[in-house]
Amino acid sequence: MEDPATAARRGENLLTEGRYAEAADAFLEARALDPGSADLAFNLGLARLKDGRARDARVYLEEALALGSEEPDLLADLGLALFELGRIDEAESRYRRALELAPNHPEAANNLGVIMFQSDRLDDALRYFNLAVQSRPDYYDAWFNLRDTCDELLTKLSGQGNPSLLAQREEAATRTRDLEGRRR
Repeated sequence: MEDPATAARRGENLLTEGRYAEAADAFLEARALDPGSADLAFNLGLARLKDGRARDARVYLEEALALGSEEPDLLADLGLALFELGRIDEAESRYRRALELAPNHPEAANNLGVIMFQSDRLDDALRYFNLAVQSRPDYYDAWFNLRDTCDELLTKLSGQGNPSLLAQREEAATRTRDLEGRRR
C-alpha cells in the first residue's frame, strides 16, 4: 500500500485526467491511512461530485468542512452537491458563505445566480452572473447565463428598451459565441 501522499498525488493526477472513479479510489486509499485530512476528504468529495455522485460528494465535502477546512472552493462544491440533491436553501447558504470568504469567487457567484434565476429573482441573478464574468472573463457558463438572464429581463420589460440591459445582452451574446468557438 502506498503512503497517503503518494496515493493523493495519484488521485490528483487521475482527477485531472477525468478518471473520477479511479481518483476516488486513490483518495479512499489515502484516507484509510490519513482519515483526519481535510484535503483528502475534499478531493474525494470533488471526485465523487465530478463522477455524478452528489450524495457521496456531499458526505465527503461535509467531512472536509467538519475537519476545519472552510475554504471557498469547498463551500462552492458543497453548494453544488446540495443543489444537485434538491437542497436549494442549503446550497444558497453555502454559496453565500463562499462569497463572504472570497467575494469574487466565480463559481459561487455563477451558481448563486442560477438559484436566483430559477426563483425568478432576475435582478439578483444578473448581479451574480456579472460578478462571475468580471471575476473570470473566460467563464463560458456565466456568460451564457448572463445572456439568458438579460433575455428574460428584456422579455419582462415587453420591449421597453433598456439601453444598459441591451448592451449587456449583446456583450454576453458575443462573448458566448467567442468562447464557444474556443471550446471546440
